[in-house]
Amino acid sequence: MKVAVLGSGAGALAVAAELSRSGRDTMLADLPQFRQNLNPVREAGAVAVTSDWHGVSLEPVGVAEDLAAAVADATLVVVVVPCFGHEPFSDALAALLDDGQAVLFLGEGSGSIVARRALLAATKPGVIVGEANTLPYLARPAGPGKVTVFRKSGGVMVAGLPASSTAPLLTLVGDVWEYISAAASVWETVLVNYNAIDHVATMVGNASTLENRAGGMLLWGEGATPAIVRAIEAVDGELLAIRVALGMSDRRRYRDFLVAQGFAPDVGPDLYETMMASRLVTGYAPTASDGGLDTRYITEDVPYALVLASSLGRATATPTPVIDALIALTSAMAGRDFRTEGRTLDRLGLGGLDAAGLSRFSSTGEFPL
Repeated sequence: MKVAVLGSGAGALAVAAELSRSGRDTMLADLPQFRQNLNPVREAGAVAVTSDWHGVSLEPVGVAEDLAAAVADATLVVVVVPCFGHEPFSDALAALLDDGQAVLFLGEGSGSIVARRALLAATKPGVIVGEANTLPYLARPAGPGKVTVFRKSGGVMVAGLPASSTAPLLTLVGDVWEYISAAASVWETVLVNYNAIDHVATMVGNASTLENRAGGMLLWGEGATPAIVRAIEAVDGELLAIRVALGMSDRRRYRDFLVAQGFAPDVGPDLYETMMASRLVTGYAPTASDGGLDTRYITEDVPYALVLASSLGRATATPTPVIDALIALTSAMAGRDFRTEGRTLDRLGLGGLDAAGLSRFSSTGEFPL
């Protein structure tokens, strides 16, 4: 099987390496402005991986000159980019792919909705499209063309759009990531968003440290105080309420997903105790001139995750007071209007739908006229 992996960050390199390790003919590519990021892989002909399940290895991965060369004859195209890359990649792929090829977005959800709309506009309804709610790993750069990877053990879900595409997508990747499960719909992959749950409240609650301290901080190890954890739990509760309003039966909470991913032992029902026993306590955040609040933990997770969740809350008559407060606070703190910038149902072409209409869309993949 030929597979194209689009993106050049640590997640893309980790995905490409494991697809290659599983026997796929794997090719990396990125948009022209980021192509140079892949030069170390091109020169080595491989991605260097340090992982918790097979140690240190060099996995052979090619680098294509452009997207067209990467996706030509590829059975599967895996897109591993931040949410703000969904539109440019979807527009490019709509012109390049043919019916029968498959596209899977790994990372934060809603990319498949953007791609499905672009593919229908290009009269290519037979391209299989879907998304996951998160990456299959915790991946970090370890140098040019090198990544350090922790493999998750669960909590990773895939949904096709329409829903009938879920099974074919799982068939393509199930032997690689056997711990991936089928989501109820793309709304589940959108709403079970771990970054939306634990990033924003922690950043807001630790803003002064992030802006004033030099040298970084342990974001959850230091910053996840009981008060911050209560805010995280409130965001999680609002996202769960929207899932329930959309008819989803999986009522697991953020604590349960931390355990399912292998990030924390099952120390009991208390979220604070679980987080303090988890891998999150070693999570590092750049501070001051190296980071502060100018980070994807704000500039991606608020406009692309929380704003969309708020839009879904309004459509399903589900109150989201804490999510709305975090959107307002981060907008004021960053000097930006994230609600105006952000991804909403209107901007996705789904404005005016209620819970029943949203469920129908996820089942059929057909946009309202």
